[in-house]
Amino acid sequence: MAFLKDVESEELRELVKSCFKEINSLKEQLSEENKDIKTNEVVKNVLIQNENQNTNLTARINELTEEVNQKETALKEKELLLQEKDTKIKEKDLEISELTTKLNAPQATDDDSTEILKKQITELESTIESQKKEIDLLSTTSEESSSQNEKELKLEISRLKERNEELKSTSSNTEINQLRSVIDRQTEELKEIPVLKNQLTIEVTGRDQKIKKYEEEIDSLKNQLESSTKSESEIIESKELEISELNDKVSQLEKTIDELKSSDDESLSEDYSKQIEELNEKISSLESENKNLKESSGAQIVPASDNMNSLIEEFTQKSNELIEVQSELQRVQDLNKINEFKLVELENENAKLKSSIDEIPDNTTSSDDSELTEEIDSLKEKLSQKDAEISDKDTQISDLKARLESTLDSDDEQLNKVKQDLINKTQEYDALELDLLEKDATIESFKQQYEKKNEEFKLLESKFEELEQSNKTAVEELSSLKEKTNEKDIEINTLTLDEESNVDKIKELEKILAQKDEEIASLKVKLDEVAIDLTAEENSDELQNELKEAKKALYEKDAEYDKLKLDFNQLRKSTSKQITELNEGITKFSNSNEKLRTENEYLEKTLNDKNILINKLQQDKDAFDLIIKEKDTNYDKLKEESFNVKKINETQISKLKQEVQDKSDKISALPQKLELKDIEISQLNKLLKTREEESASKTDTIKELRNTIQVSQEEIKQLKDQLARESLLVDDKLKSKDDEIFKLNESFSKDAEEKDQEISKLTSLLNQRKYKIDELNATIDSLNKDIGILNNQIKEDTTKNIQSESIIKAKDDTIVKQDELLNELNNQINRFENKIKLKDDDIDELNLQISQKDSVIENLKSEVSDSNMKLEQMNDLNNQISQKDSQIEQITSQLEDKDKALKESNDNLLTSSARIQELKEIVDRKNKDIDDHKQLLFDKNEELDKLKNLQPRIRSLELEKADLKSDYEKQIASLKADLQKAEVLKENNEKLDQEISRLNEVVDDKDVQLNDMSKFKDYFSAMISKPLPGLTSFQSQIYHLLPDAKSASELYDYLMELGFTELEKESFAKTLKALEKREYCQRARDGDRIIWVKKPVPSDD
Repeated sequence: MAFLKDVESEELRELVKSCFKEINSLKEQLSEENKDIKTNEVVKNVLIQNENQNTNLTARINELTEEVNQKETALKEKELLLQEKDTKIKEKDLEISELTTKLNAPQATDDDSTEILKKQITELESTIESQKKEIDLLSTTSEESSSQNEKELKLEISRLKERNEELKSTSSNTEINQLRSVIDRQTEELKEIPVLKNQLTIEVTGRDQKIKKYEEEIDSLKNQLESSTKSESEIIESKELEISELNDKVSQLEKTIDELKSSDDESLSEDYSKQIEELNEKISSLESENKNLKESSGAQIVPASDNMNSLIEEFTQKSNELIEVQSELQRVQDLNKINEFKLVELENENAKLKSSIDEIPDNTTSSDDSELTEEIDSLKEKLSQKDAEISDKDTQISDLKARLESTLDSDDEQLNKVKQDLINKTQEYDALELDLLEKDATIESFKQQYEKKNEEFKLLESKFEELEQSNKTAVEELSSLKEKTNEKDIEINTLTLDEESNVDKIKELEKILAQKDEEIASLKVKLDEVAIDLTAEENSDELQNELKEAKKALYEKDAEYDKLKLDFNQLRKSTSKQITELNEGITKFSNSNEKLRTENEYLEKTLNDKNILINKLQQDKDAFDLIIKEKDTNYDKLKEESFNVKKINETQISKLKQEVQDKSDKISALPQKLELKDIEISQLNKLLKTREEESASKTDTIKELRNTIQVSQEEIKQLKDQLARESLLVDDKLKSKDDEIFKLNESFSKDAEEKDQEISKLTSLLNQRKYKIDELNATIDSLNKDIGILNNQIKEDTTKNIQSESIIKAKDDTIVKQDELLNELNNQINRFENKIKLKDDDIDELNLQISQKDSVIENLKSEVSDSNMKLEQMNDLNNQISQKDSQIEQITSQLEDKDKALKESNDNLLTSSARIQELKEIVDRKNKDIDDHKQLLFDKNEELDKLKNLQPRIRSLELEKADLKSDYEKQIASLKADLQKAEVLKENNEKLDQEISRLNEVVDDKDVQLNDMSKFKDYFSAMISKPLPGLTSFQSQIYHLLPDAKSASELYDYLMELGFTELEKESFAKTLKALEKREYCQRARDGDRIIWVKKPVPSDD
């Protein structure tokens, strides 16, 4: 600023000062732009750090998801174990129910006892249901309730035992034989149960070992598959071949199953075990193949993520290129500013020239000539004109500056718009990435659901196989039941034949009785017609005695005949009832057989339908495989298109880079041109200095040659010439300045055009990005469509599974109905057997009632304790006996009267001796008939004695039953203990799960504590660390504690939260300024707010 002292005009001084102010302002702008560049670099670093943190977070999220999946798999395994235990419990319940049904086979003799036993059966069924409910609710009930139920069961069993002992006395040989056969079957079945259990345990352990082996093989196959990359088409073809082979094997298995139905049980068990092993191997191979397909599908999905990564890399490259373009624009702006500085310097030089020109007349004031003054005034006028021209040029330069600023502002606005568009596009891109991630997550979830559905389908297949086996067993049971029904039909036919023979015998007896009734009636008429003379007493004493005896015998025979007739009528009624009941039972049995036939036909139809459905499902599966192939081909096409787009983009980027390099080369050539112009200006300045020196010498000569006018005139002329030359030089300079201004305008217009071209290129890039985003949206839509297709597939699978479940449920219902029908048939058969037994017992009782009164009375007394009906019958019989006794008394009184008459009529008896002989013959016949009946009764008594001899055998059988029952009770108790153990295990598992969750919470708390402690450690190290060079300890502590890229208010709040409660804002602001002076911190712009960015600590070097 020392040269301003030589300048006298204030306007020039003010101009120079304003120029210096503009220079300083431009320097400040340059410094701020440098700071912005540095802040941009810091922001780049922050963005890179954020990307690294995002990658770390994604890795952590993946680890957490894997842990969650592992825990879910563990929970599923536990649920499967619980389901297996529930199935075992249900199997034990079924065994218990079968055993209880076998034990609850009633042994009844009378109609009254059948009703009582029915009530007992209903009670037992209710108790069985209550026991099932208790077994289901064992997790909540206590041991006391179970003990009480056991006591009640024991009491009921003891009651049944007592009633069975009471009913044993009336059992027949057929019942005993049937009981023996049933008990022998039960014992054989019970002996087979532990063998079957052992076989099942061996099979289960073998399956577990095979599953482990298969899991190891699966792991090895996974490792092999990671190394080997086979084409998907070959895999799918192999799968189709395997599916066809499996279908062939299924058809073979069905054939073998049909063949096995006719084979024995032993061959069935061996073949079943082999087939089960083969099926397990096939299931394991299918599982491994499914896993391979899942891995291959995962490998297919991975390229999409690679494409996304490549797109992200391209986007980052493009953003870096944009940042480079922005930096080049900033360089151009800096060069423009440098040019402006140079223009200002030129203006200063012009001012200096003006001052030199002003000094010239100051030095020539001493001249005396007026011409010199006039010439000097004219020169001044010319100079003022030149100043006006220079001021015009300055105004033009200011206008150009304003235009430059306006164009720069418009360019900045366009750049900001472009940046905002880029930010929006990046946000859209991030949103699309998030959508893609969500879609990937949904695809993975759908895959998991598909895997679950496959597992459910496998379970349903296993259930279907079990149902087929159960159907086979049901068919076998039906065949056995058919055989039993045929046997029962034969027995019923024999019984009907026996009944027919009995009916024929009864008809013969009726005929005989009718004849006897006629004979007795004729004899009574004859006795009444006999006229007994009272006078012949002395001669006919013997005859009278014989007559009395004959009459007594006749009355006795009449009484016996009446009793036999009553018994016969009762027999006929009971037999007729039995015959009607048997006919009803036969009709019911035939109806049930017809129902069973219809149900068998229905089951065969349903099996055929199921086979058709299985074939349809296989066809659907093949169609889905074809659809998957088409999707894979489309995916490959999309891959190729994306790679082509990548290549096109790369070529476009390379072209843009070349253009940018050309522009940068041109821009780099501009400063060289400006340097040349600066050299020319410096040369002109040197010429001006020489001219100034010459003008100074000229002024000296003018002082020396004041006296001579000519010399002064010559000098004036010289000065005029010099002024003309200088004016020419000034004109030349002005022309050169105009040329420079024109060149600058041209360069500015070129720069503007280049910027417009760059903006157009950027817009084209944005359009390309938009096109790429649209393509990505299209790919996302295609993925959504694929997901929709997968959803539809899953829905179809679910519907198919629901259909299969409904089919299985229908089969279960049909099987349950068959079981119920079988149970009803068994119950009906048992009822018919009991009724037949009861009818046999009734027939035996009626035959026994035909015997003597004493035996009848004793039998009735023994039967009084059994039933109230027998007491009523005894009362009726006693009434009949009392009536007969009264009749006998009347007859005896009549006989006494007759004896008196016979004593009086001995004479008349002589004439009636022939008739008496005839009566004796009739009495003999009656005696023979009575003897025949007595022999029949004796035979029946012998049979009863034999039955009584069988009672110890029945008692031994009852003891065996009691032992079996005790064994069953022990098995039930062991099952209950197993259930309690299972509950304990369940509780332990729940406790372990709770402990695991608690430990996870503790681990999370520890992680939080560790994070806090690491923060405190950082704070402590910051507080302890040595002060940085040029800073106080407090300032260095604040530098270490402050976070990066935050505003001043946020930093102050952060320090207040840390514990600097007494820190004032003014002192904090001073510390920030001190850190900025020492270049430890730097201001930066983040939108509308100012951020403080930390610089790295300078090294000691």
